[in-house]
Amino acid sequence: MQGINSKEHRILLNAFHKFEHLSTIYKNKIEEAEDARTRKAMEELDALYDKFQLLYSELERCTKAYEVKKKSTRSIINSNIRKMNPVTQKNINLSR
Repeated sequence: MQGINSKEHRILLNAFHKFEHLSTIYKNKIEEAEDARTRKAMEELDALYDKFQLLYSELERCTKAYEVKKKSTRSIINSNIRKMNPVTQKNINLSR
């Protein structure tokens, strides 16, 4: 799975902040519609990044929980197999 590069997002966010700063200094250099489109795009991108971060942390928690459960389940299975091995060996010896 390919994730979202946090460094690239920060760089883009810094560029957007520079855009915001320059747009307050040099008003009327870009059309209002273009300004609004830029701001809306960055807002949507930021929301997607936040959603990714939330889902990624949830995935990490799920992965850790799976690993813990896998180890305990493996331990239970192996313990039960060890308990049944003598019975299995006894049945094999009786059938000969």
